Amino acid sequence: MKFKKILRALCIGAAAVAISGAAVMSACTIETKHARAKITVEFNGTSYEMEYTLYRNMYPVTVRHFIELANAGFYNNTIIHNYTSTDWYGGGYSYTDEDNEDSDSYATAYSNAAMDDYLESNDKETEYKNLFYKTVSGSRVYSGNLTASVYRIYEDYESGEMVVSDDDAYYTLYGEFSNNNHTIENGERTAIKGSLKMYYTSKVIEDSAAAQVYVKTDKGEVLVRDYEYNSATSLFAIQVSDSSALSTSSYATFGSLRSDDDLDTLEDLLEAIEDYIDDNYSDEDDFTLAAEDVQIDRSEEIAEQASEVDYTLTEEPIIIRSVKVTKY
Repeated sequence: MKFKKILRALCIGAAAVAISGAAVMSACTIETKHARAKITVEFNGTSYEMEYTLYRNMYPVTVRHFIELANAGFYNNTIIHNYTSTDWYGGGYSYTDEDNEDSDSYATAYSNAAMDDYLESNDKETEYKNLFYKTVSGSRVYSGNLTASVYRIYEDYESGEMVVSDDDAYYTLYGEFSNNNHTIENGERTAIKGSLKMYYTSKVIEDSAAAQVYVKTDKGEVLVRDYEYNSATSLFAIQVSDSSALSTSSYATFGSLRSDDDLDTLEDLLEAIEDYIDDNYSDEDDFTLAAEDVQIDRSEEIAEQASEVDYTLTEEPIIIRSVKVTKY
């Protein structure tokens, strides 16, 4: 019997004895070099579904992290919170379409020019940390929901080796790109229209020498690296132009549109936005609104303080309705 048939039989048997769906998925999933994910974007009531190839063979830690967040439903019903001509940034803020006691809806906040307040009310940073950590007997410990890759360090005095512990991990992600000394045998992925990049924000760090961490590669190596390059959490960028402000040497370009049909779907979305602007505004500036001095990384553990950034948001929200893994 061929291996695939054996595996299929084992999986069916596992299901037959009522192992949970999550356990079956964990036990019976074969990881391929090129995983896939389907991202559904909604704009002005129309959905645009695009499938991506994810390059596990080049960026295994990044792809695993993105898949774990997708499987947790973390990216569902989030917004593009920074809209630029070359890249759209997402993965950090929820979409809210109804007013409530605690915060305004997206539309109300936009009409009141209060997008900084909206972003603060819908920031997913705490939700992300609660995925990474859990509380046991009043203490914060690693949960295992997201695979750790960035650490503090302690020494194993018996072996003389430096050893990392998941219970002593930071909640950030190892940056798989050349400026972080991550090497790829046949060269890093080229950034093209539609590329997916794991994104991190600049940190307020006065003493870079004191802001070093230990990272763990997919091969189990433990390496010393600068914190900023290993500080991503959930943010990602979609390149929407032939060029990008985010270089492949400083950001992991871990995914690209799977087919010409998917590129056509992205082009349809971009055209729909252009048509919406033409139909409703005299120019693009009226379609966008700046959210100024937005506090980010508010629970920063290494940098001296939270950062303040300016974002550009759109009057009609660009919503990430779902991110679903279609092939492991």
